[in-house]
Amino acid sequence: MSSVPGYVHTPGHHCGSTALRNLLAFRGIEISEEMAFGLGAGAGFYYLAMDGSSPSRWFNGRTARLEENFRDLTGAAVELRTFAAGDVGAWDAAKAEVDAGNPVLLLTDLYYLDYYGNSAHFPGHAVVLAGYDDEVALLSDTGFEELQTTRLDNLARARHSGHPAYPLEGHMFTVPEAVDRAQLEAAVPRAIERAVAEMLEPPFGEFGGLPAIDRLAAEAGSWPQAVEDWQWCARFAYQVIERRGTGGGAFRLMYSRFLEEAGRDEAPLAAEAAARWTELAEAFRVASESEEPETELWRGVDAGARSVAGAERRLWAALVKS
Repeated sequence: MSSVPGYVHTPGHHCGSTALRNLLAFRGIEISEEMAFGLGAGAGFYYLAMDGSSPSRWFNGRTARLEENFRDLTGAAVELRTFAAGDVGAWDAAKAEVDAGNPVLLLTDLYYLDYYGNSAHFPGHAVVLAGYDDEVALLSDTGFEELQTTRLDNLARARHSGHPAYPLEGHMFTVPEAVDRAQLEAAVPRAIERAVAEMLEPPFGEFGGLPAIDRLAAEAGSWPQAVEDWQWCARFAYQVIERRGTGGGAFRLMYSRFLEEAGRDEAPLAAEAAARWTELAEAFRVASESEEPETELWRGVDAGARSVAGAERRLWAALVKS
């Protein structure tokens, strides 16, 4: 097994911010996971209706491009390389970095990683390649206490997933030996401005930011009338708010701690938004456990989604004014 000497896997809440924090720590720069998340303008939102896929209603509470945002905003010389499907250079490039003693951040669809079990596609999941042999890759992944292994052919599939929510092209990030801490700290205001801009004027139009949250608030309570897989949509919604690497409250708890660390007065508003998201998650969970849709439970989903929309508008209105 070829591995990166001195790389330490420290577990965290969210894949991208954990991976970035661990890469920086490898280079001797210690920052909190919340700071890494905030410097990537991490808090965001997108909501997609994908008829023909399951779940057919899919949303996420973070930006679609955390790692790329971190690179652009901090100027920390985080390098991105992409590779076309079928390009053997994707693995050769990652392997060469490990051979040179450098950990590599890879974006994957966790559906294909051996240790997750094919439950649902989830593209954009960040892992750190810390070693490999002829059969498996050794991966540093979020909340796991130990490094995980996956077969090389499945890692290749994960890196080139064509899922419509986030098609992947072998995305690979590396961090240079020299990183300027002052440069990172100076990027905080720009990172907040980027998050605000993506929420108020989302690059995906009605599919992102506050317009997408408004769409969710208008539609969530009627999913049973709109889609056959309403039960799985509701269960998945609960998971992507509370469990799938969000740190709770659709990433807003992590963002509130970032704002607090940055000395921003809006931190309690982010914590309030997190609480409303957690309430909505519980409403989705309870509604998902009925074999037939129960009107009263879906009224709770509707009310919870509208409460979320109000809290989100208060948060981003306050941040845009500051």
